[in-house]
Amino acid sequence: EKEEEDEDDEDEEDEEEEAPRKRRQRPSDVGEGRTVFIRNLSFDTEEEELEETLGQFGEVSYVRLVLHPHTGTPKGSAFAQFKTPEGAQKCIEAAQEGSEGGGLRVEGRLLRVDPALSRDQAQGLQAGSGAARPRSGTRNLYLAREGAIRPGSRAAEGVSEADMAKRARFEELKRRRLQDPNIGVSRTRLCLHNLPKALDTARLRALLRGLLRAPGGTGPLIKECRVMRELRGQGKSLGFAFVEFGEHEEALAALRRLNNNPELFGAHKRPIVEFALEDRRKLRLREQRIQRGLLKTKAKAKAGAPDPPQGPPDPPQE
Repeated sequence: EKEEEDEDDEDEEDEEEEAPRKRRQRPSDVGEGRTVFIRNLSFDTEEEELEETLGQFGEVSYVRLVLHPHTGTPKGSAFAQFKTPEGAQKCIEAAQEGSEGGGLRVEGRLLRVDPALSRDQAQGLQAGSGAARPRSGTRNLYLAREGAIRPGSRAAEGVSEADMAKRARFEELKRRRLQDPNIGVSRTRLCLHNLPKALDTARLRALLRGLLRAPGGTGPLIKECRVMRELRGQGKSLGFAFVEFGEHEEALAALRRLNNNPELFGAHKRPIVEFALEDRRKLRLREQRIQRGLLKTKAKAKAGAPDPPQGPPDPPQE
């Protein structure tokens, strides 16, 4: 996770020429102790803003946000290189929650800062742990950005202006809803937007089964597939649907296979797929209703059960 990729040095003139086409590469200095890895950043934090905050600990060589390779969207983490190891150490110490200043914050978020590891060190740490570190929290907020496409990124190439506008609107609605601490992100349920109005539930389910089926194998378990329709009139499709899978890995693979896929409905009407939001209050009420129903069923079964068979009569008394 805290991993610094080895990168080749480039001449200054070459960097200026290549800057419009790709992010500038930076030399790795992990062994010198000048680079830190920062987590829990807001997705809206800019590199310049973070660099300004880190400047209080020493001169900063660069700050580089970590981006999703396919969508170009921030992942909430960054690398920062200081001119001296002392600057990096001061930053790490200031970020400790027990420090006198109460930790290091940017936009109100408490940052986690650790020394950056080389690729070999990071792989060795993961191998030694035996498993990836589990995500913390119960709202699964790290899934909220899955499927997002940043304007100007490689994934945005060929996407129509109308679809990009829809994506921006959905992201803003999601951001507002997630301000409610009772709203979380489902790990297994997807919301599919931008569907053709002629696509009904049966056709969508058949499409998903065929598209997601492994070669020579079976497809994922689809627990729910429902195209949402108007309540009045002819019940026309509203252009979006909910699909729930049996496992998180199945839902994630489906999202990445379906989202922004130009081969499904055409290059100018691509599916917009994201993990569905869920209200934990409603989930609790639903669980309570299920539990009450189970108790009633058990009570009825017990009340209607036949009397247990009688044993043989006692022998007569002499």
